[in-house]
Amino acid sequence: MPQPLPAGLESVGCALCGGDRTRPFARRDGLQVVRCVGCGLVYVNPRFDADAVLRHYNSGQSSRIQYYLDVEAADRWSFAELLDVAERLRPARGQVLDIGPNIGTGLALARERGWQTRGIEINEEAARHCREQRGLEVRSGTLAEDTYPPDSFDLVLMADVIEHLRDPLGMLGIVAHVLKPGGFVMISTPNIASWAGRLLQVKPEEHLYYFTPATMTGMLEKAGLEVLDQQALDRYHNLTAMVYSTTCGSLFQVLAPVLRLAHRLLGDVIVKLPLRENLLAVARKPDSRARTAGAP
Repeated sequence: MPQPLPAGLESVGCALCGGDRTRPFARRDGLQVVRCVGCGLVYVNPRFDADAVLRHYNSGQSSRIQYYLDVEAADRWSFAELLDVAERLRPARGQVLDIGPNIGTGLALARERGWQTRGIEINEEAARHCREQRGLEVRSGTLAEDTYPPDSFDLVLMADVIEHLRDPLGMLGIVAHVLKPGGFVMISTPNIASWAGRLLQVKPEEHLYYFTPATMTGMLEKAGLEVLDQQALDRYHNLTAMVYSTTCGSLFQVLAPVLRLAHRLLGDVIVKLPLRENLLAVARKPDSRARTAGAP
């Protein structure tokens, strides 16, 4: 008979295929990461329940606002490359929704480049920063089917978000609901098929799901979205401003005095590390009107 789980934990099946047969993948911070035998999706099981997750993101335990402020110069370069991709798909710009914008770096840049911007952020302090410090329209909370009317957005951005979600497939279904027909979603997330993703991004308190190109394709298609492209994504990093980063556990906290001194002496040291630890997926909501118009 299975032992009862400790308070604050829950057991889940596979979010992609619904199976419950798994093999161990990794164990970190007292939590087990498993791989689904049926489809290959990697996820945390058992994991923190909904209340524990909400407390985590509003308690300063995750990457803090100060971290995002410190690395903003580097993040602007990363978001610029994402928007370059988006604007090749939609040169006319339009309405963009950023799910999980944190301090609003990407949204502010999108606004500068002519997009009409909205966001929704689980961290109440970060959402308030977006509204009060940047004048951005960012709601506090999580995206639900009734948060915005259907067919509202030309583009949805999910930058380093999907791995944190308790129900990624359900969220992608909502994304499909709020996208206009022919609209796009762009998702960046650690690539667990890469050595750097496995080494640096297995953080089961925060990252509940881990994708490969195959499992990302499966989840997007199951949500009714058409996959257009997947590619390796290397982000820019500000090496002298990593004090509050949760990557590599507490290593950066241990190095905090050195990093602060380096930042005072050198300023921002921005580099793009060719680690291929992330993947970028681009998908589209099918336009049934276009298909109908083109039908014989």
